[in-house]
Amino acid sequence: MKKYFYHVLVLAIGYGVGFAYPTKGLLTASPVETKQSENVGVPNDFSEKALVALMKELKIKYPEIALSQARLETGNFTSAIFKENHNLFGMKMAEIRPTSAIGINRGHALYTDWKQSVIDYALFQSFIISKLKTVNKDSYRAHIQKYYSETSDYLARMDRVGLTDIRDDLLRGKL
Repeated sequence: MKKYFYHVLVLAIGYGVGFAYPTKGLLTASPVETKQSENVGVPNDFSEKALVALMKELKIKYPEIALSQARLETGNFTSAIFKENHNLFGMKMAEIRPTSAIGINRGHALYTDWKQSVIDYALFQSFIISKLKTVNKDSYRAHIQKYYSETSDYLARMDRVGLTDIRDDLLRGKL
């Protein structure tokens, strides 16, 4: 019974986020392979500070981990997947959980803007946390290493992206 409660809770949160943050152009985009030719490049309203503020607003747990993932997955916000797909976390199209993605491009989830990518990460995180036996930073990191990454040294690479300044500010509540 408890197992079903978590799944219902995750679905309810997913639909709630969808109503709170409606996706522009959702009905005009095809859910199949989509190529986006406009808005190529880093969005004008994107910054690490704006990313952290949205993660706080969405109550993403362990924002320093999410920020490390975003930096690693985007090559410090320079990758084509980020510029074309607005995909901060290298997410693929979700199949068994709610998602804010509108399609697929280059094998990765495609979003209308970078904020939708963060919303999708929040949905991903709530889905994952509902499956963890114990919810703490170590178990979350272990899950990321085992299921999220495609390399055996993902956590080590994530730790090397040089976030000590931002991570310290996040932990002190300055960002």
